[in-house]
Amino acid sequence: MLPIIYKQIPVAIDGEKCSKCRICVSLCECFSYNGSSIEVNTTSCKGCGICIASCPSSAIYHVYDDAFFYEFFEKEEARKFECDTCSYEYMEEEGKLIFCEKRFDMGKAVEAISNGKDVIVKKCLFSEEKIEGKSRKLAMVAELLKAFKMEDKLKVK
Repeated sequence: MLPIIYKQIPVAIDGEKCSKCRICVSLCECFSYNGSSIEVNTTSCKGCGICIASCPSSAIYHVYDDAFFYEFFEKEEARKFECDTCSYEYMEEEGKLIFCEKRFDMGKAVEAISNGKDVIVKKCLFSEEKIEGKSRKLAMVAELLKAFKMEDKLKVK
């Protein structure tokens, strides 16, 4: 069975439709207002869609690119360690959730472990390079799991 790869689909703003009401800025830290226009940080945007549903002028929309429709093994879409432009969140294989180090989500990790899955954190989803040292988030989750004697459920590679 091929792994399921979850990709972030960020949002964008149609400047002509935008009424600059700043509701999106008040809802999400990915939005900013520079005095004349509203901007979205597409790198940190998770694509949850709350801003889309809240926009009274329907100016916010998900950005779908052609790469979204390619099979994972058919075309190399991301280069190793290009974290600033990578939009892959995590990968799910049978009984495992695999994160890259930069996009490690503590909530998703704890939820997966509570559902009986193992969580693996790698330097990059598309590489076998090893992580040197744990980030603060990884250390916190490891400490939590240790308290419940489940430390074997988190593997840092």
